[in-house]
Amino acid sequence: MLGGWSRDWGGLLALALSVYVVVFAAWLFVRWPFGDRVVLIDNIGFLPMSIAGAVLAWRAASHGNLDRRTRRAWLVLGIGFASFWLGDVLWLYYENIRGTAPFPSFADAGYLSYYPLVFFGLLLFPAAPRRGEQVLKFWLDSMTVLLGGGMLIWFLLLRPLAQAEDSSPLLTTLSLAYPVGDLVLLFGITNVVFRRPLARSGRALAILASGLLLFVAADVAFGYLSIEEKYETGDWPDMLWLTGQLLMVIAAQYQWWTAQKPAAEDDPEELQGLGFSLLPPAAVIMSFGLLLIVERSQLETPIGGLTVAAVGLTAVVLARQLTSLAENTHLLRRTTGLAEELGRNEARFRSLVQNASDVIIVADATGNILYESPAVERVLGYTPAERVGTNALSTIHPDDARRVTEILAYVTQHPGEFRTLECRVMHTDGDWRWLELTASNVLDDPNVRGIIGNYRDITERKHLEAQLAHQATHDSLTGLANRALFRDRLEHALARARRHGEPVSILFMDLDDFKTVNDSLGHWAGDELLVGVANRLRGCMRESDLAARFGGDEFAVLFEDTDGTRAEAAAKRILSTLAHPINVQGQAMRAQASIGLAVVDDGSCDPEELLRRADTAMYAAKARGKGQYAVFGGEDRAGVGQATG
Repeated sequence: MLGGWSRDWGGLLALALSVYVVVFAAWLFVRWPFGDRVVLIDNIGFLPMSIAGAVLAWRAASHGNLDRRTRRAWLVLGIGFASFWLGDVLWLYYENIRGTAPFPSFADAGYLSYYPLVFFGLLLFPAAPRRGEQVLKFWLDSMTVLLGGGMLIWFLLLRPLAQAEDSSPLLTTLSLAYPVGDLVLLFGITNVVFRRPLARSGRALAILASGLLLFVAADVAFGYLSIEEKYETGDWPDMLWLTGQLLMVIAAQYQWWTAQKPAAEDDPEELQGLGFSLLPPAAVIMSFGLLLIVERSQLETPIGGLTVAAVGLTAVVLARQLTSLAENTHLLRRTTGLAEELGRNEARFRSLVQNASDVIIVADATGNILYESPAVERVLGYTPAERVGTNALSTIHPDDARRVTEILAYVTQHPGEFRTLECRVMHTDGDWRWLELTASNVLDDPNVRGIIGNYRDITERKHLEAQLAHQATHDSLTGLANRALFRDRLEHALARARRHGEPVSILFMDLDDFKTVNDSLGHWAGDELLVGVANRLRGCMRESDLAARFGGDEFAVLFEDTDGTRAEAAAKRILSTLAHPINVQGQAMRAQASIGLAVVDDGSCDPEELLRRADTAMYAAKARGKGQYAVFGGEDRAGVGQATG
């Protein structure tokens, strides 16, 4: 705070006046040098305080970040401070320039105006509304302080002044106006302290109330010493006045400083910590202390003994109350600290949840969404408000819904266990997103009471996995299956054929004179020709058939549940399709091929054997000429059946 104040002229003024008060109070104590000029120096010494308080109060009243009532309150307080400064100026004129000390004088008009103006300014500060017990507590505390302070002021000031016989009615009235003004200020102080001001003005008003309390104490001490004719200019009440006015200056600057900060919610601020909550007990102690002083000559009488006992009993009760107050204050501070820590933890957790890349979802046992974190908008395009109250299963892909329902049922029946699954969920754009979901049962937790899930978007990973799987099982040039996938599918087809007695046929095809194409036109032309052949193969097959490229210019086709007759028809169809030229970079090229067929009726051979048979038949077809096919000869594993063109 000092660093911030040192960069502001108001802060520098408050700091300079703090040093000034310390030095001036030290001078009043030792009265050296210029000890013979105490009256003049003392009267001049007070002048900077009230006018500085007025300037800083008006400055606070001009700050746009403060509400209208707070600005108006500081404006009225500034007028009150200026009124007191005017009284100080006039008193300096009377006492030190004219050499008289008249009473009453125009200086009293300035001094007496101070009390109602400051009181009215204190009442203007906005505060939290009071209800029920708060109203009763406010008035009980206020009346306790007023009665205690009033007893002291009545005994020390009001009673002697009212009984003075050598005083005119005007003088008596003006003399009584000062202690009555102190009572008015005392009520204003209790009104500010016990009304719970708003947070932005809370600490500034606490400093202001402390300064006004010192001011009232100085007034009472000055009045009593004056009645007893023991007061001299520069006595200790002057130090209380100075310190009180300094606190008022600091309060005005503190209000300006807090208004500079970003606006916070104007929650009520509790200023009745142990310090201000001691006001009612202090008033009671002061009253009973005064009673003992007055009754000191009667202590040996029965009424005196009862007075002492009553004072002792009250002291014990007050001590117990103060102990409870200290405990409650400690408990309040601890509770406040825990609440602040809880608030910070909650804010940290909320920030983590809202900014996490994964989505957190809470649903009941049937899948109805109770909560979903804001990350759902990034993952699925929905806002949390759109999702809460709907059923999470309604956006699950139909093929995955059963598995998700089973996982949900399992987790519901097994508290504390985790289950992870992958499923597809509908995005707002109509596409399906792959999600990896981890779910656990916290239905027994009263803070959650639901199935909690954590999910993330793995669509890119699934696409990459599918791409890698496709690359591992397909030819990169033609997009047909490769040898590994063909052999795996053939093995499964033969296994099914053995179980059901169904025929399986394979076709092995090798392009004729393909090396000539590569040598004459280049490998790029050969590659385009291979792609064209692959496309022709796809057009000749059923959806259940599988075409593969084994490498180079070798192709194979798997026909499930296909006998020799239909396999030969497929071979003829392929040869007929290849008879039409294929466009390669603007050139029409024919792709002739030799085809070997192998058929097994009951799956009674292994994949390698069946491939060997088709390969043997292909070489037999190639030996007979271009564009031919041959069928491996039945039971005769070494022969080749009748070939047809």
